[in-house]
Amino acid sequence: MKIVYLSFPYRWNANIRSSVEMAMGVSKQITYNTAGSVVTLFCQWMIMMIIPKITVFSEAGVFAVALSICSILNIFATFQLNQYQISDQYVRYTENDYRAARLTTIALSFALCLFVVLFFNYTMEQNLVIIMYMVYRNLLHYAYLYTATLQIHERLDHVGKCMMLEGIVSFASFTVSYYLTNDLVSSVAIMAVLGGGVFLLTTARGYHKTMGRGYPWHAAERSTTSSLIKMGAPFLLSVVAPIVITALPKIMLQAVEGDEIVGIFGTLSAPTIVVPTLIMGIFAPFIVYFSNISRKGDISLLRKQYSKMVVLTLMFGVLCFVLSYVAAGYLFEAVYGDDIVPYVGYFNVMIIGITFYSIGMWGITVLITKNQGRAAAIASALSLAAALVIFIVAIPGYGISGATYGLMAAYGIFGLLISLFVLFLPLGRAAGPQDAGV
Repeated sequence: MKIVYLSFPYRWNANIRSSVEMAMGVSKQITYNTAGSVVTLFCQWMIMMIIPKITVFSEAGVFAVALSICSILNIFATFQLNQYQISDQYVRYTENDYRAARLTTIALSFALCLFVVLFFNYTMEQNLVIIMYMVYRNLLHYAYLYTATLQIHERLDHVGKCMMLEGIVSFASFTVSYYLTNDLVSSVAIMAVLGGGVFLLTTARGYHKTMGRGYPWHAAERSTTSSLIKMGAPFLLSVVAPIVITALPKIMLQAVEGDEIVGIFGTLSAPTIVVPTLIMGIFAPFIVYFSNISRKGDISLLRKQYSKMVVLTLMFGVLCFVLSYVAAGYLFEAVYGDDIVPYVGYFNVMIIGITFYSIGMWGITVLITKNQGRAAAIASALSLAAALVIFIVAIPGYGISGATYGLMAAYGIFGLLISLFVLFLPLGRAAGPQDAGV
């Protein structure tokens, strides 16, 4: 009895230590990943904010339109396989398969970029900014191969540190160059080389330290690469919709109102990215958790956990709305003066919309872990169709007001549809070897 008595608290204490260590590990990942996401996107937002301070709002409009075009092309550079790679955990496909697929999709994105440059009626400056920004983003997209493996091995803390460094280097290099030259093209090019290069090198170093080897590099089977890209097609469709919904108001508003108004709209909308950044930063470490729940077939627990996160997201959105309602006017006026004051109220509306966007974006990730990528694509396509109708009606007649309220409505439809699909669809069929082409 004495031995049993002594061994029981030992096991109990060991379980406590294990639970505490696990909690500390998740907390560390959330902290660093969220900090990294916030810093890098805050720095991108600051670039948008600083352009009109150095030059004029029309230059900010050129940059905003270029980013909107690239945001659509970026989807084709990844086929949304980042989340699938983390969810898969190299059960169905190898690291080398993902590398071969990523090189293929990056080449596709550059081909589409060339099509835009040659056949769309943008200025030479806009075309060059689009090309340079695509170089920057594709350096990051290749580096995401490393970050996915690091996340699988619970090293999001290192990823967060790399993101913070990338954000700071990108912002500093762009700002110094733009201040000295007032040349948007060369400044984006310098940011691409320095910021994108730093992120690629530091994530590769973290991968090598964690895995004890370099990333696999040998010829992949063409059929396997093709199969993986086909697997990513529904994921691409599921994400292309919210990206297009985000980009369309800027593109359409430029056609209706010109560069200055779209520059103001872009300046107001840029800070709202902090909301999904924080939410996705907190959610990212739980992707593997949701994948494991789906593998176990516990749909009831998955829905319960998803519902909790929806409630927490809405509460966070309310907090952000209150803060923006109280302080946004003073902050924008202090930075930009009286010219932007008549438009500040639109920022509060955008906060509401971006909250539902956030719910939809990580809801798509949950659908992917449920093997419901096609359902995510259907829900996103329906949302995009509704958004097109809203924008076509609202923007030509109401300008920036129509763009703002139309964006809020489109985001609301997107978040609602995705949530309904997550909560009411069953678990999808797990892909077998025949689906992987092996």
